[in-house]
Amino acid sequence: MKRLTFLLILCIIVVLAFSCAKKPPLGELTEEEPIVIEEEGFITEEVAETTAVVEDTTVVEPPPPPEPTTVYRIQIGAFYGVSGANKRKARAVSYFDKPVYVEYIAPYYKVRIGDFATKAEALNYKSYTTQYFTDAFVVETSKTP
Repeated sequence: MKRLTFLLILCIIVVLAFSCAKKPPLGELTEEEPIVIEEEGFITEEVAETTAVVEDTTVVEPPPPPEPTTVYRIQIGAFYGVSGANKRKARAVSYFDKPVYVEYIAPYYKVRIGDFATKAEALNYKSYTTQYFTDAFVVETSKTP
């Protein structure tokens, strides 16, 4: 038992000795001794490169988030459950060539079609959607790119 305690204390001392070794502070130059090489009667001297330990303190700011843009969409349904909204979306995808979204705006899951830049474009496309969804109407919403 005494041997085990002695070995444990010895290990701790060795670890502490090596972890407390002097290291050059950041930004301080360290130089190595020149290396002398003797070849066939000639003596040449090579100087080891001087190295510097430098910490990169550059702070990179993340880019700002993109600004939301106003778009117009055609709403074709609002549901309390997501399953009903997904069924309506699947049906709409088969009819229209525009993207169909399910957006949760408490307490409803709203099914909306398109990303129209102007209300006039949305109203024009709405006339096409009413042959499948008679209660469709145009809404203004924000879209983050």
